Amino acid sequence: MKKKQVIEKRKIICGLAVVLLVAAVGMIPNVYSLRVISLALIYSISAFGLLLMLGMGGQMVFSAVAFMGIGAYTTANLCSGRLGFYLNGTWAILISIVLGGLMAFLFGLPLLRLKGTFFTFATIGIVQIFYTFFLNYVPLFGGPAGISGIRTLSILGFSLDSYVKWFYFLAVVAILVMLILNRARNTQFGRRLAAIRDNEIAANVLGVNVYWTRVKAFTISGMLGGLSGSLLAMMAKYIAADNFSWTRASTFVIMAMLGGVNSAPGIVLGSIIITVLPEVMRGLDRYLMFLYGIMVILLMILMPMGLSGLVSGLAKRWRRKRQARRER
Repeated sequence: MKKKQVIEKRKIICGLAVVLLVAAVGMIPNVYSLRVISLALIYSISAFGLLLMLGMGGQMVFSAVAFMGIGAYTTANLCSGRLGFYLNGTWAILISIVLGGLMAFLFGLPLLRLKGTFFTFATIGIVQIFYTFFLNYVPLFGGPAGISGIRTLSILGFSLDSYVKWFYFLAVVAILVMLILNRARNTQFGRRLAAIRDNEIAANVLGVNVYWTRVKAFTISGMLGGLSGSLLAMMAKYIAADNFSWTRASTFVIMAMLGGVNSAPGIVLGSIIITVLPEVMRGLDRYLMFLYGIMVILLMILMPMGLSGLVSGLAKRWRRKRQARRER
């Protein structure tokens, strides 16, 4: 009972902290800063796919950015008038989520029969394939020029016509996705993923269908990518292929690793840090990938579980010391 009460108190404290943080950030007067943080929230939604595949399932993937591109270009075509009509933004989001999940499912069926690093390399191929189409196929993707004139999201007559409104909306969406993923962790599906991560052979012996469990997780990660891409298109009002390149794919992995691949709040924090970093280091853009490489090496050596793991470890040490003092 005491443990449950402690957990409930922690959840309440974390919830209040998130609400206060969102309210404080929303009062930032600098519009550009709000735009950068809003971008970080969008990226974190796509990076949540790594929480499913890597954090919960133990399988490294790079394909989140490809499904994000599918969602973005789907919304861009439906909400820019390129097809001869304009579709409501809410419907565009739903269609983008479905298409992102469908493409992930179709690619996952053959590729998830590959094991370990073979599948990881295959996801790199997915990124390259879609990037090539985004960059060169003009009828659907606008080619190098991209697609502009995308209408912003409007829900029940309420238009997200400012970055302040977008920030609050994206904060709510990110929190809802985090809650859903946290709930999924405690379901049968989440426990199967954890069993596969810990020992694939043992999970198979215990009756877990490893292949279909991973296909489901990969499909959900594609849906998250479709959602984030759709939101990106409507907030930015312009989409180009450079948003969905290999560089962006590797950046998503760094975001998840920095924050903690098994922690949704950690991934949000990592996304914010990596998105804000180029703004802080303006003029040194050519050295960003070098810095990211050094960061990954240090993370693997010093903080293999990311910032969330570091905080969790420090909290455990503090509790042990407090317990030792009480026993004295």
